[in-house]
Formats: sequence, structure tokens, C-alpha cells
Amino acid sequence: MSVGEPVPMRLTILGSAAAFAGIGHNAAASVDGRLLLDCGAPVLTCLPQAGLDPLAIETVLLSHHHADHAFQLAMLLAGRWSTHPERDLPTVIGPRGTGAYVERLLRLAFGDRIATAILAARPRIEDWAGGDGAELSGYRVDAVRVEHTPDLEALAFRVERQGVRLGYSGDTTYCDGIRALAQRTDYLLCECTSMDGPEPTHLCRDEVLRLMAEAPGTRFILTHLTERRPVPGALLAADGLALPLARPGQPRSGRRQATLAEGQ
Repeated sequence: MSVGEPVPMRLTILGSAAAFAGIGHNAAASVDGRLLLDCGAPVLTCLPQAGLDPLAIETVLLSHHHADHAFQLAMLLAGRWSTHPERDLPTVIGPRGTGAYVERLLRLAFGDRIATAILAARPRIEDWAGGDGAELSGYRVDAVRVEHTPDLEALAFRVERQGVRLGYSGDTTYCDGIRALAQRTDYLLCECTSMDGPEPTHLCRDEVLRLMAEAPGTRFILTHLTERRPVPGALLAADGLALPLARPGQPRSGRRQATLAEGQ
């Protein structure tokens, strides 16, 4: 990418740790400061720390309804409603049951009176299934069904803009959905919960390496980490890391990126 050339997409990691790892915030990432991929990190703090404005968030993509991916959504919605009631609340997209889940989350977090007032502002909340998609906030967003735990639905997402295709795995096992997504993206923000043996509801290092072999043209950025052990050919996410995502075939710049690309 030449100096001064506009960056088609910028990914900022807000939380890169698995639920109970203690090595960073829980799952969240920003795309261009406008989209959120999950909302498990304390985004009202993390976004400003990354030089991003929480008021600029237009859409939140929830992969599933586990606390480490979604509980900070209540803070984001309530913060917008409380401090800038004249502004629209972010659109929330998630798997089946997301509308009811968000209502329960708000009532749990703030009680019936405040939750009712926030919901009266009519935030746009949509339940999606694998195969659903739409134009959102200037991006093409598509959902892919993945397998995480047997008791709830989980989605991965592909976000496309100006020829750059970014995938986000959410939480998943090695399944048909994540295999297909890996082969249809230029970059994949991919969970890698275990660096050792298999996990029954997550990806492990060996399975990620298998995905990388199946999708050699895709750049992998590993998140939902329990430890930061090098994975050859992949970047390891870290809280606050900002990555400009070039179009396929363009050179990538930045010493920080090059170092991480070596898995260091």
C-alpha cells in the first residue's frame, strides 16, 4: 500500500482474550470505528483508548449470546441513550432470539424503568440466520452458521467494503461454516482458544493450522486467546492493535504488522 493511499478497511482489536483467560479484554473488534464485531469488551472505555468515538458505532454484529461476547452491549446502548438521546441507537444484528436477549440484558443491567425507556427509543434489532445478509453502514454483511455449543445458535460474519473481505469467526468448532468462510475472505479474525489439544466447543491451534492450509490466500488474525504462543503464518491479536487491511495483491505496511505476521 503506497504512502497516502486510502486504507479500504481498518480493523481495531478491542478484546482478544478467551472468556476466563485473564490476558486481555473479552471479545470485541471495531471495523473503521463504525461496526462492532461482538461486544464483550468494555467498549465505552476501549474505543476512546484506541482513538475511536463510541458515538460513531452504527452497527453491532453479535456472533452469539454468551456473556464474554455480548454483555457490554447493555452499556453501549444505555450510554448512547443516556448521554446523547438525540442520536439513533446502534443497529444490533445477531442469531435467532437476539431481540428478546437484548431486552433481558437491558432489564438485568439497569432494571425495568431504564430498560423500558431505552427500548422505547426503538433500536433496530434483527435476528439473522446463516445465509442472511444486508447492506449495513456502507458494508456488505453476510452471516454464516457455525457450530459452537449445542444449546444455542452461533453465527460468523463476512464484512465487505471496497474489495476487502473480512471474516469473523465468533466462537466455533472446526465445521463446514468456518471452513467455507475461511475460503471466501481475504482476512479472517479467527478464534484460537486452545494452543494445545482439542476443545469441544472451540477451535484449537491444530485446527486453525488446518484451516490455514485449506485457505492459503487468507490472512489469519487469531483472537479469543488463552495464551499468546506463536502460530506460524498467523497474526496474534492483542488489545488495542490496529490493522489497515489492504486489498488483495497490495503490499502491507507497518513494522508492528510484520512482526505479528511472524507469530511473535
